[in-house]
Amino acid sequence: MFRLLIGPVIIGIFTFLLIYFVSPIIISESDLVAIVAEFALSLSNTYFDNMPPVIASYINNLNLAVVALTVGLSLTVVIQLLVIIGGMFICLTRWIISFLRRERKEEPRDLSPIDLDSGFESSGDGKKILGRGLDSIDRD
Repeated sequence: MFRLLIGPVIIGIFTFLLIYFVSPIIISESDLVAIVAEFALSLSNTYFDNMPPVIASYINNLNLAVVALTVGLSLTVVIQLLVIIGGMFICLTRWIISFLRRERKEEPRDLSPIDLDSGFESSGDGKKILGRGLDSIDRD
């Protein structure tokens, strides 16, 4: 929840406040509005034959508050999309790794048979050999 909604909203609000209060110290308000208007105008000329009324109204009513709000909201949406795409890639990667691990599992092999001493093998049913005959050290 935090990664998807709260984090991007906090970043968007921080960006809005940074543009609205800090950027006029660095660059004048009219220059900042002119840069954004020029960018919107160039996008409109690139993608549309005639300028849509929405973009014309946006450029007509452009001021520092609108610029800050637009950049803050746009950045919030972009970060949310990046978080969603990143989450999808992480989920897909985990799925592929788990699939590869499942495919790599081999069935356990049986152990080789134990070689028993001939004294143990030749003992009768009632006889028990305790502690002798199983190790090579015990042989005479």
